[in-house]
Amino acid sequence: MSQKMNIISKLHQSFVVDRITGDDWERGPLVVEMDTTEACNLACPGCISEDLVSNATSFSDERLFQIGREMYEIGVKAVVLIGGGEPLAHPKIGEFIEYLGEHDIHVGITTNGYFIPRYLEIIANRASWTRVSMDAATKETFDRLRPAKDGKSKFELIVNGMRELARIKKGKLGFSYLIRTESDGFGITSNIHEIYDAAILARNIGCDYFEVKPSYAYAGGRPHALVVHSKERMAEAREQIEKIKDLDTDNFKVITAINLEDSLNCVQTQQKKDYHFCPAAHLRTLICPSGVFVCPYWRGKEPYRIGDAKTQSLYEIWHSDRRKSIMEKLDPVIKCDFHCLRNETNKEVIHIQKSNGEGIDIVPEYDRFF
Repeated sequence: MSQKMNIISKLHQSFVVDRITGDDWERGPLVVEMDTTEACNLACPGCISEDLVSNATSFSDERLFQIGREMYEIGVKAVVLIGGGEPLAHPKIGEFIEYLGEHDIHVGITTNGYFIPRYLEIIANRASWTRVSMDAATKETFDRLRPAKDGKSKFELIVNGMRELARIKKGKLGFSYLIRTESDGFGITSNIHEIYDAAILARNIGCDYFEVKPSYAYAGGRPHALVVHSKERMAEAREQIEKIKDLDTDNFKVITAINLEDSLNCVQTQQKKDYHFCPAAHLRTLICPSGVFVCPYWRGKEPYRIGDAKTQSLYEIWHSDRRKSIMEKLDPVIKCDFHCLRNETNKEVIHIQKSNGEGIDIVPEYDRFF
């Protein structure tokens, strides 16, 4: 099934269609992406959130659980723990994941993997999926791209933690590989030569999938500009990616990100949009210690900060004049001239709204992370 087909199918789940076509469809997000903390134990060169991490702040233990209760009260169906910083670095993250699971809020985790052993049983039992950012097949490359602040390599610890999780998990486990080359700057050197070996490592660990992604950077006022690598490097990358396709089976999937082909072709495309409001920002939001933002692309950018979850309830933020004003100005044609993963979502939501759900092939609930 293609990426587009999968996104559209998720939107055809009954709980999503009911929300989209209801009179109160803007009453609160169904999916929340959340930075529990902006602290991180790694010091990755070129970190896109470096400005946040360098001034790291976290939710207090009490406020973290208040937010959990507020998400439950306003009808949030799924939470993606992400960063910002490293989401599993919050000292109460284990109890927080347990709370979400006990209240039927599905949990997905994007992590650097270091803290997996500390919360192994909880993650194994409660996470619908866990995706570990690795970008390497060997300790040498990992330590160049994902060095620890304490100077000690975390590669073996993370790999062993993933093996343990793979052995007992109920959800999916993924190995994420971000293509890096000298074109990224910050003294970064290429990891392309290890793509195939990393896929083999992921399979041997017991991962359910291996994902290859292109790199992006904040450039020219655009928060998600595709990095253009050299033709020589991309020829090498294409050769590696062709090899890993042979590893794809029913039990181990090879996933290539939606914009990878443009990266391989050394093309920095601009995604054309023909709609003037963002439905996805009514159905999803990003909660960080530094603020609540319309989406992850605008993390840390004050003009897109709809509230402060440290001092305001989610209900108050969602129904505030500030959020209303920002949403009225959020014209994707003007403001979002970059590659947005929610583009197909937005087009399909608009279609469902215009048709009032008529003619939509409703599917049973199977994945809340739309």
